[in-house]
Amino acid sequence: MPIIRLDGARVHYTDSGGDGRPVIFLHGGFGSSSELWQRTIDALPAGWRGLAIDNFLRSDAPPDGYNIAALARRVAAFIDRLGLVRPVVVGHSMGGVVTQMTAARYQDKLGGITLVCTGPSMTNHSLGRALLAQLESSDIDTMREISAHWFRVLPQPFFDGYVERAKAAPISAMIDVQASLIETDMRADLPDIALPALVVWGAHDAGRTMEHAQRLLDGLPNSRLAPMHDSGHSPMLETPEAFDSAFHAFLTSIPETNT
Repeated sequence: MPIIRLDGARVHYTDSGGDGRPVIFLHGGFGSSSELWQRTIDALPAGWRGLAIDNFLRSDAPPDGYNIAALARRVAAFIDRLGLVRPVVVGHSMGGVVTQMTAARYQDKLGGITLVCTGPSMTNHSLGRALLAQLESSDIDTMREISAHWFRVLPQPFFDGYVERAKAAPISAMIDVQASLIETDMRADLPDIALPALVVWGAHDAGRTMEHAQRLLDGLPNSRLAPMHDSGHSPMLETPEAFDSAFHAFLTSIPETNT
């Protein structure tokens, strides 16, 4: 499992290898990790290379601490360090907000973005605020209850491993990044992001509702919606065939560039 140094911090990532067009996958908050994306990486079509960054597990904290801006800088540094040409960046939940900020601040480095069950702000997101309060006032044993919110139907055996990895993540890191997420509002930045954008929405997502997806669609000038009608917050695992179909079609629609 490769580890590199970015801004003095050790950063772990997974890499499917090869010389295909790169796709960078970003996990969400609350102790999530690169394992969230392994099935999706394994299913990538020929000609694509999947890389997934770990932020809570196996990696050091960013020098400026756990916040959305620091994680976006980490993505930009990752692209430069590995010499990746116009990668597509895919972010789930909190990782989707990191993706938006990366696109807003480092647009010339990217080829496209995919935003999975996320939104540009936490307006009308009472669940995210309630879960932060729960994490702040409880011990790590509540992580199983918190993690269950991310799935309509718990995907076993993946879910048990997900909970154990989340328990191993630093609580302070999860709290800090969630607090930063609540403070972040990307709505004013969206119209300047001209990249091709796929917005994936789970019809049964209790936190990131269609209102959040619609804000992305209204703001991003080159966006399209991929509704996942039978999914909750994690369609890449709950309805993988529907997710792959929409995601692969989006990838093949992005023109290849060597500059």
